[in-house]
Amino acid sequence: MRSDLHPIIPLGGDVAAGHISGQIGSLQTISISKLFVDGVYQRAVSVGSVKNIKRICAKFDWAKFLPVIVAKDGETYCIVDGQHRTTAAATIGIQAVPCYVLSCSPSEAAAAFAAINGNVTPVQPLDLWFAELAAKEPSAVALQRVLDAAGAKVTRKKEGFAPGETRSINVLRRALDFYGSTILTTILQCIVETGNGNPGMIFGAMINGVGRAIRTKPDLLSHPSKLFEVFDGLALSAILYDAKIETARTGNPVQFIITRAINAEIAEHKEARRAA
Repeated sequence: MRSDLHPIIPLGGDVAAGHISGQIGSLQTISISKLFVDGVYQRAVSVGSVKNIKRICAKFDWAKFLPVIVAKDGETYCIVDGQHRTTAAATIGIQAVPCYVLSCSPSEAAAAFAAINGNVTPVQPLDLWFAELAAKEPSAVALQRVLDAAGAKVTRKKEGFAPGETRSINVLRRALDFYGSTILTTILQCIVETGNGNPGMIFGAMINGVGRAIRTKPDLLSHPSKLFEVFDGLALSAILYDAKIETARTGNPVQFIITRAINAEIAEHKEARRAA
């Protein structure tokens, strides 16, 4: 058995067992034409919903299609959970979908809707990232290539970061879209491969502070070794400390202050090279 497989373990300690109510439902395949939406408790299809439905249509995969939860009251089947994916299935011509059928009254169905949608544990960005990487999603793979090239890695650790470790996955995703892979690789190298490795410095304000300073320097971007010389002489933690103090005093964004400090160091470094 793989080392990363874990069994379900019941909670220990004093956990009160409440009354178990209701009946176990049954799995059935039901024609979409027989499924209805109860407007008393179900949400109407919004603009955001339409976008989500279109995404499902574009990449429909039965492996990602959870059974639709429906409540049967007499001969009527009302969707409790799964309106969007059922709409997507109907849109692309699918006639029937797998359903988990509950036998309950409309009021019990409404309570089930509230419980299902109110007790959802949000998927954290880090967990989603690792799942997408394991699934070889192209955007995740592209970002991993950048991280590998720069000697950086995404970690689940919340403290005690080693050089190159970060939890800022959403920042990195946006940075890849904004800067592109080549410049983002250089940004991360400026942080990870200089000084003492700058542990804990791969986060939003630092990535963008460095990025906005170097992206307008084609002469340095084409010769990264010269850029790394500058960063070898920088104490990013000290720049960050000073930036936070200035931000508290003036309200100027930390990212802006970091960019300004790095630009000043680059200019000073160029002047020193000319003088030599």
